[in-house]
Amino acid sequence: MAQSLATRSVARSCVTPGVNACLITRPTTLSSRRPFLNRSARLSSTGVTSATRRAIACRASNGTTMAGPVPTVKIDNIRDPFATVLTVEYGEKTGELLDAITALKNLGLNIRRAKVNTAGTTFFITDADTSEKIVKSARLEDIRMTILNSLVAKFPEVGEALSLGKSNDFDTNKILGNRRRVVQTTIDVVEASNGSCSVLKIVTQDRPGLLVDIVRVLKDINLNVVSAEIDTDGKLVKDEFFITYHGEPLPAPMVTLVTNSLQYYLSIGEIAKEESY
Repeated sequence: MAQSLATRSVARSCVTPGVNACLITRPTTLSSRRPFLNRSARLSSTGVTSATRRAIACRASNGTTMAGPVPTVKIDNIRDPFATVLTVEYGEKTGELLDAITALKNLGLNIRRAKVNTAGTTFFITDADTSEKIVKSARLEDIRMTILNSLVAKFPEVGEALSLGKSNDFDTNKILGNRRRVVQTTIDVVEASNGSCSVLKIVTQDRPGLLVDIVRVLKDINLNVVSAEIDTDGKLVKDEFFITYHGEPLPAPMVTLVTNSLQYYLSIGEIAKEESY
């Protein structure tokens, strides 16, 4: 059963307002044994195309790919009282993300308005049937994964940035062999500044279905999820959940329980993911 994340009125009362280009260097001298050729001829004579040369030039000396723009997907149910705010950022390619409109419409969503600038493309979306903001965790996860899959389809290099290229997740310089580099999971629970709820902050490795599973864990220990902010930054997920226990901020024992429960769940999920490689 899909879990409800928020109602518009409660969410507002709980929260206080308040490409990269790779540099291709060229040699300063030419060998005296080779005749002068134009650039295209020099590349083709060695069997290396210009695209391949750019790929080689964009790699560091240790064989790893140099950092480029990292795709970021943010879903905010607090910023606007009448719509879910979806922001997608991908460096200088941000303005090319309008293909995502079709993907969103296929999910049964209305795009009430959109803003496109260098900071990112922002969509204000509602349910096509009810004209309400999206509050169910399953649908929010569908939106997040649909946008990420849309980015991978349009920009294949995104797959590597999202750790779909598995080889980049391993450290081959270890004596004992490959060790997978993972994002350190952190969980923090603090009381909201207005005292009406608690704010749960989670930083962990991204994986499909993560949002739905976290909400399920919270529901299992009788917590109410008032609203949430979802921020996917490459391989990293930084989520904030506004939660209550019987309508109040979490007491100290519940803070310990929610921290331990999520730490256990996220650890089990990470082990399962690592063993799948």
